[in-house]
Amino acid sequence: PTEKFQTVHDDQNLPPGLHVRMNLATGVKEARLNIPEPNEDVDASALTIIDDSDLAGYQEPNGEAHHSPMDSQQEDSRQQPFLPPQHDVAEGTLFSDSASTIKNPDSHMSDLLPAIENLEDLAHSYHWGLSLAKDGEIIHKLFQLLLPTQLSLEIRSLATLVFGTAIHNNEAALTAALSHFYNDEWPEGPLEAVIMALLHEQSPLLLNRMLFLLSSLCRDQTQLQKFLEAGGVELLIKKYQAEPMAADDRNKLRRKVTHFVLDHLLPTAETGDTDIPNGNNGIEEESDPDTEWTMIHLQQLAEKYPGHQSDEL
Repeated sequence: PTEKFQTVHDDQNLPPGLHVRMNLATGVKEARLNIPEPNEDVDASALTIIDDSDLAGYQEPNGEAHHSPMDSQQEDSRQQPFLPPQHDVAEGTLFSDSASTIKNPDSHMSDLLPAIENLEDLAHSYHWGLSLAKDGEIIHKLFQLLLPTQLSLEIRSLATLVFGTAIHNNEAALTAALSHFYNDEWPEGPLEAVIMALLHEQSPLLLNRMLFLLSSLCRDQTQLQKFLEAGGVELLIKKYQAEPMAADDRNKLRRKVTHFVLDHLLPTAETGDTDIPNGNNGIEEESDPDTEWTMIHLQQLAEKYPGHQSDEL
């Protein structure tokens, strides 16, 4: 070290106690002996900094090891209890009001639809998705709304979307939602409702949302196994070979089926060497699905998972 600033290269180790700065005009780090010069002209293009990494192992005059302020902050953060993120008060009010509307048996249809829409928007959040799934009363109500009834197709399909969104990629919410079913009071759950819908429904919108809910449910291996044992693969084949519908609707439905096959029925070990259409381990959202590829794999899967198919299948 000298009394004049010299460039510090990346591979150089600096002794502690130097005056280190970043020259903003040249963009390089410079260092010199730390000599006080009160009358020195300060270069406006230079910024004096403290490089804490240069003080590693440095001993204070009293013999104690040097600790940076960041060390203390990190230590304090480790000692503090974890606090969950704070949520917007307005969101909490909206969630509570919408849930109350859906639970209320006297709610008018004109109030029910916006309440479900509000929950669909909130359910994308991990927190609100989990809050919704933990509430058995509202989960049962959503389950009833998606069943074949006299309710409008719009309400049924939206209830299906809310249910699927709340548990999608949210393992805790999926576990919580399923805990409200398969008991004496509710012997069947949403999976059985999805299977019945795929068997009988004709609406492309509802079918697509049912497939989305099915995919969310089958992230639970027990639900996936139940679906396969119920002849689910054969059901997917029938949906893939869909009854006459508009080309765009048919392709959307086929994309959903292909995504389900990729996500749940073809292990990574198998897909690694498989010529998956459109690459990237999946189907492009707006592309036409590769019918031949999907049908080959569905037929192979049907042999692997024959299930206990009902006469309706």
